[in-house]
Amino acid sequence: MGIQVRKSKIKLNYLEEKPERYKIQQLTYPAVTFTQLVSECSKSCGVNPAQTKAVIDALVDRLIHYMEIGHGVQMGNFGSFKPTITVRSVKQYDDANTDTVKTRRVTFFPGKAFKSMLGELSITQASEYLNDEE
Repeated sequence: MGIQVRKSKIKLNYLEEKPERYKIQQLTYPAVTFTQLVSECSKSCGVNPAQTKAVIDALVDRLIHYMEIGHGVQMGNFGSFKPTITVRSVKQYDDANTDTVKTRRVTFFPGKAFKSMLGELSITQASEYLNDEE
């Protein structure tokens, strides 16, 4: 099925005339839960769900461990995870320190498996009854 989109009307409020424009928006669906994912993985591998959960939990624990000490973690065709920061710039050299860190996050860089999936992912128009006619 891929990604489904619908058309919607927007107003460009930053312009004085506030012209109307149209764009497509991605429809969102509920996320697959961790429990569902564990269940499906255990069935496809022929492994007990508790064992599957234990392996995934251990993997997450090791990812966190290595990122806490500053390492990125490569996971083959899946991709890699890397701890990153965003900082404020300052005028003086001496003012550039750890207090200027604005955000800390984990950045995911997709590997071959995800890049291939994205390249082949279909984007389709949802049924017309979902259009905004406002």
